[in-house]
Amino acid sequence: MNITRKQLIALFICSLVPWMVGNGLIPLLPVYASQLGADSAVSGYYLGFSYLALALGALSAGWISGKLPRLKLLLLIATVIAIPAAWLMGQVGTVWGLAIVTAILWFFGGMEFVFLGILTGLSAGAQERGKIYGLLGLTSGLGAFAGGLGIGWLVDHWGYTSAFTTAAVIMIIGPLSALFIEDKEITPSSTENAPAHHTPGLGKGFYFLFAACILTSIAGFFVLLIRSIVMDNLTFSPLEISSTGAIGGLVSMPFPFLMGWFSDRIGRKTLIFTGYLTALAALILLAVSKELWHFWIALGINGIAGGTNSIGNALVNDLVPSPSLGKALSLFGAASWIGGVAGFAIAGVALQNLGFVPTLVIGGCLVVASVALLIPIQAGPRKVRQFDSEKVLCDEMMPDD
Repeated sequence: MNITRKQLIALFICSLVPWMVGNGLIPLLPVYASQLGADSAVSGYYLGFSYLALALGALSAGWISGKLPRLKLLLLIATVIAIPAAWLMGQVGTVWGLAIVTAILWFFGGMEFVFLGILTGLSAGAQERGKIYGLLGLTSGLGAFAGGLGIGWLVDHWGYTSAFTTAAVIMIIGPLSALFIEDKEITPSSTENAPAHHTPGLGKGFYFLFAACILTSIAGFFVLLIRSIVMDNLTFSPLEISSTGAIGGLVSMPFPFLMGWFSDRIGRKTLIFTGYLTALAALILLAVSKELWHFWIALGINGIAGGTNSIGNALVNDLVPSPSLGKALSLFGAASWIGGVAGFAIAGVALQNLGFVPTLVIGGCLVVASVALLIPIQAGPRKVRQFDSEKVLCDEMMPDD
């Protein structure tokens, strides 16, 4: 069964909205925090705390979807609650107030991404899964382009309060598009009624992928924080700083779809391997960036690495059995945000105490480690493995002759 056009359009729009707001705000949040009195370390802690909330939102979504499998209703609730949180970001006057409100927005954003990922996995056929996840992966680059230019322009001309108010208005599109999504439920397999020790796990391959995603995400968030602080020190304007995310998103935009489409044909692991190496290239380029176009290219390359998460979602669908899909996608969805927590916090402290170059070296070492973790992963079709596991279970339950 293939995904319907209506379902795909609704999922695409619903995914685009949080990416537009999030990617539009991220380049400016360290600058906004510094205006409220934060130094490099505090800015890192602030963004790390926000991404901790994002990770917790993603993990909570996996748990909630297992208890209340009405995914469309859960998605609607998350998108509605996020709207006032975006507006409140422009009303606070302290770093800690900003941190609390940002954490609320990011928490429900993390839930949205997981609900959308599960709905996509349940809607797409096995032979089109990489292409569909890749197509939805375009929303990250498109959101970065539209949000980066739009929010940066608003801050330049009208200030941060107007930018956050506009972001809240844009987010109304989220629940409106969610209304058109066809609800899906995670159907239990025949193994659910079997003894507990026969419950399908996630497998070693998934945990290697999970760890690799965390490490490369840490390096990617190094790039994001260093970019904002370095450009602010070089006296670039808010629009110029946010434009790096916009142009970077434009450069990287086609890659999630192209890599997803190719992954259905040549395998997902090779493309993820290649995508992770681009994070190393972004760190190297950032080390020599002085002009605005240097930062555009560095963020474009870094966006390609981030775009591999769409293929990662498809690989998770290949690696784990269907009954564990919700748990696996929520964990994998949280991996990037866990990387954000560690990446922002570590980068902020490293910049404050070690300096620019050692921080970049640490990021490069993390990328190399993430690539090494991909090597043991052996991906195969999920349907075959699920059939084999159920066959083994049936053989074990048959009485001996």
